[in-house]
Amino acid sequence: MNEERITTLTEQAATLSAQRDTITTSLKDIAADIWREGLHNVRDLGRRTGLSRTTLYAALRERGIEPTNREN
Repeated sequence: MNEERITTLTEQAATLSAQRDTITTSLKDIAADIWREGLHNVRDLGRRTGLSRTTLYAALRERGIEPTNREN
């Protein structure tokens, strides 16, 4: 077992994981912006952002949007 290689790969994984978190947050923000621009369809938001409907419902609510109220 090559401990140095394992350590390097573990560090790479940690970096990618942090980037994923940042990207996901950005996608959630974009989804909320799209909603505010008038697209009030969670399924379509999911297609456009790659986020699941469950994630989108939570993300919209976190950003002050109630997705079941399409008049927002």
